Amino acid sequence: MSDSLGTAYPFQPDDGRVVIVTGSARGLGRAFSEMFARDGFRVALCDVNGEGAQRTADEISSSGGLALGFACDVTDASSTEQMARRVIDEWGVIDVLVNNAGLYGDHHFDPVLETEPDYWDTVLAINLKGPLLCSRAVAPYMKRQTRGRIVNISSMGAYILGGVYSISKLALNHLTWSLASELGAFGITVNAVGPGTMDVPSAHRQNTPEDLEDRAARSMIKRIGKPLDIYAAIRYFASDAAEWCTGQTLLVNGGFNVHI
Repeated sequence: MSDSLGTAYPFQPDDGRVVIVTGSARGLGRAFSEMFARDGFRVALCDVNGEGAQRTADEISSSGGLALGFACDVTDASSTEQMARRVIDEWGVIDVLVNNAGLYGDHHFDPVLETEPDYWDTVLAINLKGPLLCSRAVAPYMKRQTRGRIVNISSMGAYILGGVYSISKLALNHLTWSLASELGAFGITVNAVGPGTMDVPSAHRQNTPEDLEDRAARSMIKRIGKPLDIYAAIRYFASDAAEWCTGQTLLVNGGFNVHI
């Protein structure tokens, strides 16, 4: 089987486990949700754009998958708690949480001393507070199950001097370690995946073609990333095979980091 980008698709169907993917109305979150559904997972798509999440869930369901779509503001504790309860009420279990919701924004490379305080607060609220609140919301259910997988979507940008976005993603890596330490005794693993430059609409909006060509040339693999490249890492961390792997951040960027 191949995905829409023509990349070989190696995964076998799962056994109906439940995954929550935040920020899943579009972009990578949507792609991850579709791939999880193809792998046999029951998928809860959560996004501040509830209509978009529902639309994708309906498309997954019409293709034979099992999916829910609803609104969730990851920066609001009450909203994330409602998210977890809704999934439990529907399916009785939460096996995997993918903290994908994030904000890159148009001011990624602004000097920190010139970053507007409101923008600083917004980026940190979505990129750092959001994964914390979502993890807190699902943790009691995962503890009760004595099993769970949390995967945070970080960024190669965590290791590049790049303003508040980079700061938020480096802090997310530290949050990953902290959560892994606190939850490991309950059979819950917490890991992060750090994508490089991706072949997605947002990257084409925020970079010139020359910029993307340069990123591809500086990669050892000589191309920018595809959603399946990142999903493969998420899928591993979500699997039984990763039972003894926690507190890790895996950069998936074609080897670009050797140039950092």
